[in-house]
Amino acid sequence: MNTESKDYLTGLYTRQALYSIYQSMVEESIFHFMFMDIDNFKNVNDVYGHNTGDLLLKSVSKILITSAPDAHAFRLGGDEFVLLFQGNRSREYLCTVAQNIIDRVIAREGFPAISTYLSASIGILYHETVTGLLDDVLAKSDMAMYYAKSHGKSQYIVFNDIAQTVFSEIEMEKQQQSSFDHGDFEIRYLPVISVQTSRLRLSQVRLYWNMPDGTVKSQEEFIPLFEKNGFIRQLDSYVIRSAFLHLKYCHEHYHHAGKIGLRVSRLTLLNADFPGFLESLVRTYQVAASELDFEVAEASFVRGSSEMLKTMESLKKIGFGISILGVGSDFKSLAYWDKLMFDSIFFDAEYLKNALSTNRGKQIVKALLVMGRELKMQVIADGITNKEEALFLSGCGCNAISGSFYSEPLSLSCYYDYVKDKIQLEEDKVQFFFTDNFNSSDNKFTGKILGNNVQLTPGISSKWGAAYFPGGSFGENVLELPSAILADSSYTLCMWLKPVKSNSWTSSFYARYQGSFCSFSPFVMGGNNVFRISEDADVNGFHDALSRQLQDNIWTFVCLTYNAVSDVSRTYINGRKAGFCLDVPSLPACRQILIGGDPFQPSYEGYVSGLIFFNSVKSEEDISDLYQDFCQEPGFQGEKEDFWMENRT
Repeated sequence: MNTESKDYLTGLYTRQALYSIYQSMVEESIFHFMFMDIDNFKNVNDVYGHNTGDLLLKSVSKILITSAPDAHAFRLGGDEFVLLFQGNRSREYLCTVAQNIIDRVIAREGFPAISTYLSASIGILYHETVTGLLDDVLAKSDMAMYYAKSHGKSQYIVFNDIAQTVFSEIEMEKQQQSSFDHGDFEIRYLPVISVQTSRLRLSQVRLYWNMPDGTVKSQEEFIPLFEKNGFIRQLDSYVIRSAFLHLKYCHEHYHHAGKIGLRVSRLTLLNADFPGFLESLVRTYQVAASELDFEVAEASFVRGSSEMLKTMESLKKIGFGISILGVGSDFKSLAYWDKLMFDSIFFDAEYLKNALSTNRGKQIVKALLVMGRELKMQVIADGITNKEEALFLSGCGCNAISGSFYSEPLSLSCYYDYVKDKIQLEEDKVQFFFTDNFNSSDNKFTGKILGNNVQLTPGISSKWGAAYFPGGSFGENVLELPSAILADSSYTLCMWLKPVKSNSWTSSFYARYQGSFCSFSPFVMGGNNVFRISEDADVNGFHDALSRQLQDNIWTFVCLTYNAVSDVSRTYINGRKAGFCLDVPSLPACRQILIGGDPFQPSYEGYVSGLIFFNSVKSEEDISDLYQDFCQEPGFQGEKEDFWMENRT
């Protein structure tokens, strides 16, 4: 071949020579391609000048020739190179050659004075036959090279391994606009559930593509492509408008202010007009900004994210929530946790799956949960599949979870049916002030004295009176309350107790159900108290949440929660989680509620004040706040226990 077929700078064959050699190859003969690009080459030209850039190109050319002496080497232009291998070669051999080239470039062989970090991305086309056009061959190897570059650089990718993905992306790009126009993109909603209360925390948007061939693709399969080709902007706009419509529907039909979390792309956040667009939607649909939580993938946090952060700050000022998705995929977002007050962080499902499989991984998750709480962010776990994971995360302070443990993403019609039992439209709270009588504050429930000498006395504060119980025989001198108070399966019971005498196993609270009961005893053997749940037919006997014994003649705030969804009972003492029990039996059809005793033990001797029943499971934060509120009431008679409390803002 004449000298005109050689590159003037590197001495390698030119692009024209590549076409000539390919056309001269025997039809059906076997060949292999490597397409290489120098990572960060532009930085060398910008920092050191073009003369140094030329030196780099010459050095890389020598690396190619010496790493693959059995191949034709070509410079296509700029910093793009090709190696052409003719005849049979093993896949292992080609991969070894590619890795050797990458290692030598990283080692700055031949250009040690360049301190800029350099590497190479290589696409390998393995075991092709001469049948089609060279442009098709170049396109395939270029796709593999680009895949290597876009997935971290400094690596090689074999096109044969990603061919199905590449062809699928090509087909998706062909269909994306027509599918959008025909309404083939479907919004489903994934429930994000509070771990402690089993109540709906958030409705998270998940997008699905109903393909013309009948297959359904999840958003993980097409969003990366749409972010790459820019179609994500159009899709984001559609999803955001749909979310506003959904919230408006909730307002009109449920009289409920919902909360929707929806993923928004980096490209959308870089649009300076985005905040104004959202403000116009708020006005049009009469939806509060606080009802939307925009979720940003951790992978979006890269160098040059300052403009994106400015947009997020604008959204925060308007009132929208901002959360990070996929924390743990590469922890890129950690550098930004101190730059913006994020509302929530969502731990990546794959990261959690791996981390929770080892003790060391669990310790790391615990530490991250602590850091999230310290920064006042809600910590949410994605992809949870079983009770063991849910309970572990709950015990570490995780706020909420999503995943198949509760539900897969649901269509809109199915979602409304699912959440109607989990949306608390109006909290049902029953309070007994014990000031003028033994009835509830709204007089809907009347307390009945069984026995004598149960008296009304001053209570925990000026606002609350107390019921004094003198003690007595089994079920004697107690207050009976209507069973309808505990009509809901899950509940929270709060009360201030001031025992006068430590009678072991006496109950300050007792509820009889159909075939089961629950009770709270301030004193049991071993210096404990116990929240006990038992089913008559349960061969496992009693299910006890044990915690520290209550002291005589001192007011103590006791809260009991029973979660019928996760089958967990918990005890809180003075606003702090103190004991729990797993796998407790279900408690259907309450028949009787007694305060101050039970049918099996001598009655409680002491005071009860601040008695409140909730028809839901309160979180530890809720209960802590309730305790703090009591402590700040005028005439508070207790001793605030705050030596263990975290600083709260």
